Amino acid sequence: MDRRFLQRSPASRSNFIHGQDLSWMGNLTSLTDFVLESNMFTGNIPETFGKMVKLITFNVQDNQLEGHVPLPIFNISTIRYLDLGFNRLLGSLPLDVGVKLPRINRFNTLFNRFEGIIPPTFSNASALESLLLRVNNYHGIIPREIGIHGKLKVFALGDNALQATRPSDWEFFISLTNCSSLRFLDVGKNNLVGAMPINIANLSNELSWIDLSGNQIIGTIPEDLWKFNKLTYVNLSYNLFTGTLPPDIGRLPRLNSFYISHNRIDGKIPESLGNITQLSYLSLSNNFLDGSIPTSLGNFTKLEVMDLSCNSLTGQIPQEILAITSLTRRLNLSNNALIGSIPSQIGLLNSLVKMDMSMNKLSGGIPEAIGSCVQLSSLNFQGNLLQGRIPESLNNLRSLQTLDLSKNSLEGRIPEFLANFTFLTNLNLSFNKLSGPVPNTGIFCNATIVLLLGNKMLCGGPPYMQFPSCSSEDSDQASVHRLHVLIFCIVGTFIFSMCCMTAYCFIKTRMKPDIVDNENPFLNETNERISYAELQAATDSFSPANLIGSGSFGNVYIGNLIIDQNLVPVAIKVLNLSQRGASRSFLSECHALRRIRHRKLVKVITVCSGLDQNGDEFKALVLEFICNGSLDKWLHATSTTTSTSYRKLNLVTRLHIALDVAEALEYLHHHIVPPIVHCDIKPSNILLDDDMMAHVTDFGLAKIMHSEPRIQSSSLVIKGTIGYVPPEYGAGSQVSMDGDIYSYGVLLLEMFTGRKPTDNFIDGVTSLVDYVKMAYPNNLLEILDASATYNGNTQELVELVIYPIFRLGLACCKESPRERMKMDDIVKELNAVKKACSAHATK
Repeated sequence: MDRRFLQRSPASRSNFIHGQDLSWMGNLTSLTDFVLESNMFTGNIPETFGKMVKLITFNVQDNQLEGHVPLPIFNISTIRYLDLGFNRLLGSLPLDVGVKLPRINRFNTLFNRFEGIIPPTFSNASALESLLLRVNNYHGIIPREIGIHGKLKVFALGDNALQATRPSDWEFFISLTNCSSLRFLDVGKNNLVGAMPINIANLSNELSWIDLSGNQIIGTIPEDLWKFNKLTYVNLSYNLFTGTLPPDIGRLPRLNSFYISHNRIDGKIPESLGNITQLSYLSLSNNFLDGSIPTSLGNFTKLEVMDLSCNSLTGQIPQEILAITSLTRRLNLSNNALIGSIPSQIGLLNSLVKMDMSMNKLSGGIPEAIGSCVQLSSLNFQGNLLQGRIPESLNNLRSLQTLDLSKNSLEGRIPEFLANFTFLTNLNLSFNKLSGPVPNTGIFCNATIVLLLGNKMLCGGPPYMQFPSCSSEDSDQASVHRLHVLIFCIVGTFIFSMCCMTAYCFIKTRMKPDIVDNENPFLNETNERISYAELQAATDSFSPANLIGSGSFGNVYIGNLIIDQNLVPVAIKVLNLSQRGASRSFLSECHALRRIRHRKLVKVITVCSGLDQNGDEFKALVLEFICNGSLDKWLHATSTTTSTSYRKLNLVTRLHIALDVAEALEYLHHHIVPPIVHCDIKPSNILLDDDMMAHVTDFGLAKIMHSEPRIQSSSLVIKGTIGYVPPEYGAGSQVSMDGDIYSYGVLLLEMFTGRKPTDNFIDGVTSLVDYVKMAYPNNLLEILDASATYNGNTQELVELVIYPIFRLGLACCKESPRERMKMDDIVKELNAVKKACSAHATK
């Protein structure tokens, strides 16, 4: 959230005063301005503060206060500015708060743990201009007359659990039309479902910030959105908006950020969009946009991020796009239908960090000019029609961490210089026409980094690659000729076999009734099921080359499917039905996944339940593909060679990943009914996308919690993985949310020590939890993973991040389930750590 809208009081702050007894301050009964903002006060707000009956300003935000706010403070009728934000305060607001604080101008509980409903009496506070309730646990509906007095300028209710499921629940929007000075509107990341009762364009012309993201809002984007000529930020992502982008969208001269991703917007990208020269962030991904990319987008002079991925865009990549020299963070044109060659102007993007043009129909060679993009850390041209050799100019891109040129028609030798790219954690040259010797040094000796599958003319290389030995050039040419003949014969035989097999399956399925899985309600949803034949084609007949993982109940393959007219990479989890419990695992995942909707949980796309080519039962889940693999592979080296990806996870990245996982579990535990217990939280079940956001996966052991008692099986089956299973499961206790919390605590300790719970410890220590306890709190730097680097003062590092993280991990791993923290409290704690870390970094 933009801090400009907090309008902090000018009184003294940021003194970094540590916690002490403040109760004596309650004797200052004539005090009018009480400001302790941005210090390090801890503990509760003393009850004696309620004696300061002449207060106008009460500002304690940006501390580490906790507990309930004393009710007498809400009775001080003279208060105009009440700032409680960025603490760990909890409880619910008094229902009569708007009556008891008739002069309130700014009411701020940002980033706390408040819960309960938003009191309808806020409509009685006729002077209220700023209502800041973001990132709490408020629930229920938004009061219908909350803006009736027309004074609201800042309305920030995002990141809560507020609901709107009936038309009457949306009436608060009607009252907001009275607020002629409304500048900031944020109701994003709630549970608002359906259509707004008004056109957004009916709101105040003063609006500069609109955030409706992360809901399920339907309708169209108003064509007269341009009337808000002061808009700087628009976020409508992750909703169900339809229709087209307004043709006059370019009439927003101050717009800095425009996010419309993950909706159902179709039609063309308006030419006028290029008129917004102040734009820094543009995301139109995951919609149904078609037509060509307008050349007018080349007018952007301040754009840092452009994401047009996962649409149906056609035509060539405009040269003008590649001349936007301000693009520094990300250019993503992947998963479209773009054609033609890659323009040589690509070399102008010499400050860009991430470039993704994968899954298009781009042809020609990789331009030599790519060597000018010296800041690239990620380059993805996978799944195109590129030809020719890998250019020598790639030697300049020594910052690369990910290079994916797979599934093209590249030929020639693998450049030797790639062996010396020490930062590379993922080099994928699979399924090309590369030939000649494979380098046998550097990164090519690490099996976790390099993929060369499907290049049948390669030879030599490290033994694990199992390529044939290299021979003379003449012999190589003869081998190539023989290989062509062999391929021709194999392809002919394969086509003939497939025809016979298809006929056989057709006859057999006509004679054998279809298997109907009446137990699985997910299969009866609107999601269109997919056939075995489609999955077989998508994975090259479940080729080992496409195998990306194995679990307790089956294998996971990568494949490409046409979804909504786009060729999309997916993860296909095939159940091994001969494994005991596999069918039950399939049902568990279906039951869990059919109800969840959270961006940090891996999404299910569709399912397959039927017969394979032999007429045997076949079940598979088709999931979204998360490109950066599991957290386990990033945390731990899998060979004697140190993993470069392991070094890449600095302290801040680990903190963000920990928060992502916590938010996913908080959703499962507290935001769906009935709750879901995952039962197998561990690094290998956490996937990282290209922005290093974590996504929790594998619900094969998940259990849906019900309020009624269940009959427990007489046989003891411990759910989970050794080292992460809570101790009470071993004693026969039923699964619970407290069990997930224990597993999460172990995960947290593993992430920041770099030690697995199954490691062998010394000095009589038998577990990771005890290993941390021995070092806590005075010797934490000794057990901190050396790869978790951080730029900052060591003592501040301990106070801001290390101590809170390990304290939190141990609190989650308490022996007694009742003593463990709840997931919503864990999320608040981690947000506080993240905020403190961010504030320190910006000093």
